[in-house]
Amino acid sequence: MKEIELRLALVLYGGVSLAIYMHGVSREVLNLVRASKVRLERKSRAGSAPTQQTAQPPAQRAFQDLLDLMSSAADIRVVVDAIAGASAGGVNGIMLARALAHDLPLDSHSRMWLENADVTRLARPQNGLSRYLKMSVSPVLDRLVSSRLSKKIESTETREKLRQFMQARWFSPPFSGERFTGWMLDACEKMDGAGRHGATLIPRGQTLDLFVTLTDYNGIKRRIHLDDPDYVEEWDHRRILNFHAVHRTQGYLDSQFERENIPELVFAARATSSFPGAFPPSTVPEMERVLARRKQAWKQRDAFLSRALGLNAETSGTHCFVDGSVVMNKPFAPVIDVIQGRPAARKVERRLIYVDPAPVERTENTRNPTEVPGFFRVILASLAHIPRNEPIGDDLKELEANNRRSRWLSRLIDAAAPMVDQAVGGLLPKRKTITTDVVSECRHKATVAAFEQAGFAFLNYQSLKLHALAERLARLACDIGPGEDDRNREDSYLSAFSEHLTGLATAGADVLGRTDPNVVNALRSLDVDYRIRRLRFAVRKLNGFYDHYRGSGLTPADPDALDQLKGLIYEQIDHLSWRWNRQFYGSRCRALTEMLRENGQTEDGQTGPHIERFLDGLSKMMGLRDLDRLQDELFAQTARELLDKDRHASLLQSYVGFGFYDLITFPVLQRNDFAEVTEILVDRISPRDAESLYTDDFDLKGKSLNTFGAFFNRAWREHDYLWGRLNAADRLVSIVLSTAKGDTLPLASLNQARARIFLAILEEERPHLKEIPDEIERVDQLIRSVYPDFAHVLEDV
Repeated sequence: MKEIELRLALVLYGGVSLAIYMHGVSREVLNLVRASKVRLERKSRAGSAPTQQTAQPPAQRAFQDLLDLMSSAADIRVVVDAIAGASAGGVNGIMLARALAHDLPLDSHSRMWLENADVTRLARPQNGLSRYLKMSVSPVLDRLVSSRLSKKIESTETREKLRQFMQARWFSPPFSGERFTGWMLDACEKMDGAGRHGATLIPRGQTLDLFVTLTDYNGIKRRIHLDDPDYVEEWDHRRILNFHAVHRTQGYLDSQFERENIPELVFAARATSSFPGAFPPSTVPEMERVLARRKQAWKQRDAFLSRALGLNAETSGTHCFVDGSVVMNKPFAPVIDVIQGRPAARKVERRLIYVDPAPVERTENTRNPTEVPGFFRVILASLAHIPRNEPIGDDLKELEANNRRSRWLSRLIDAAAPMVDQAVGGLLPKRKTITTDVVSECRHKATVAAFEQAGFAFLNYQSLKLHALAERLARLACDIGPGEDDRNREDSYLSAFSEHLTGLATAGADVLGRTDPNVVNALRSLDVDYRIRRLRFAVRKLNGFYDHYRGSGLTPADPDALDQLKGLIYEQIDHLSWRWNRQFYGSRCRALTEMLRENGQTEDGQTGPHIERFLDGLSKMMGLRDLDRLQDELFAQTARELLDKDRHASLLQSYVGFGFYDLITFPVLQRNDFAEVTEILVDRISPRDAESLYTDDFDLKGKSLNTFGAFFNRAWREHDYLWGRLNAADRLVSIVLSTAKGDTLPLASLNQARARIFLAILEEERPHLKEIPDEIERVDQLIRSVYPDFAHVLEDV
């Protein structure tokens, strides 16, 4: 059976009250991932006694039935490994990331949105004098609301709350940031109360990354080096916070979404959604006041402020942050960057899904305005509307270029394989047992042969490797350095390391730069990334063993053995990756970095002995040669025990001959991942794309009142939340079907599965969405009219 890992990367736009729609989308993404995990656990227990499990919600069971139905075409595992959000999308991204990292429910956040996201609860308290003075203009406001908005807003509740809202403090943000912070803290803490200790929806060996955009009102001064003048300085107001969780080994999750991380996660949510004019700017003192009233500690405060925001005790009290959408409302770039370096457990189908609650309407002519915009309209558009609608074309063009490069690279690897196998086949012994020493010796000989045969191409390859290593070392020196200003010294570190490594490469080398033992030793003792690429290339080879046996005369591989071997390889990758983490190094390396910071380059531009001492101390700490020995043993002995003879020989040839592949692929790829050389397809979730239940007159309520509409009406919030779930379910079913090539399955079965999911969502929400019984009944009838042959499925849910 074909096994596919469906990788989802999510981008969540900003949209003020449309956050409630996006929360509904998040609920269905979580349901699908959890259904996939439960199904995988059930499959792994086949033939053994079942474990006691809590009852699954109806929608989750319906998604599990869909995946079971797909299994005749492909066995699909669904994983979310990257999320990026801005403003309202950032808040929902944080919620979803916590739920995925620790297998937590989102029910408490649903209640928060439906109950608290209302102007009467969000509004800041006002003093009696302010309210008394504004009572004099109440009749004017009443006439304004009645005459200007009566046609657009028929709801009495909405008009009344809008009138109250307009009587709130003038020239002051009407919403309370501290109230919102408190509600988020409550909701996050309730999540943990309903979770299971040690649970996670992140597969072993994989990482979940969350990116949240902020706008730093104060900004950070960046120095840019020029020819003349030597440098200029500019203010950078864009901040992208990164939280991640790594499922390193079974039962061990290195996570920044733990209970003790809740304060910084909520601070990020408050800051990214601090819509200018609606909320006051977010500050660290505000967060501290809320925590102090709750008698709640912020254990990771200093580490978070230093790592993520570059703030210390002096600057943290004066910095303030506003809505992330001001500088980046559609954060594709960080997601695209991180997913290009992800390892794969199985064959991967990669989807980048972006959630756009209010897509641009398709019209005949949108480029010829009928009137010149007025004074306030231009200001509003310049400050809010235009920045929030920056085009995504550049990001998607970059993605398409990456897809072309991936297709070309896959063909290049396949074309080079026969030549590499021929070159390496003569090195590996045919009859005697291949020991660890034999693998080490053959690997060294193959690498030397590859470099000797490379000709002038070796110059480009070595130059790229040395530059990449210098960048890594500079970044690491900044991370482990004791000085507050080390993060601003990366350029000078890079210059010093580049100068040193380039000097080694040119001293005593032949015309092709291949004979200098100093360069060989430097790379051998410091080049972590080469080893990571080599292991991930081996994983790519193993992935081909799952179903690439037809026509080869081989028997099907044992997937459990392949999983076990890849798990061991991932552990080695994790050991190597840990070498680029500041936590790996102790006080001695920090002292060496301090010496590096104080000395810099000599007056004549040459690097001094402090560079050599730093690199020597670093290489001893890394211990890469010991890891080389462990990895050679893994491929020589463990792989032989887990694989049949032919597959073991094929894997060894790829591992031993990796130097050949790296010569032709690294100058093109210039990153460490070989395991996911695959295309990244893009999908959108919006009310316009979910066609199964779409009607022409449909629209989200939260789009009204300049996207603040849902804050004025509980029924509107329930409406948008329900349709967020329904739209997401519709789109996710379509994505699963296209991944499995499910068009070969019976249409009747597919329709029944889709109808079952829709009706399950309605059943779950009927007891909670008390304000929209008519809408729920209308949707129920719509489902039954679209799928008339499956009206009975509700009774089976």
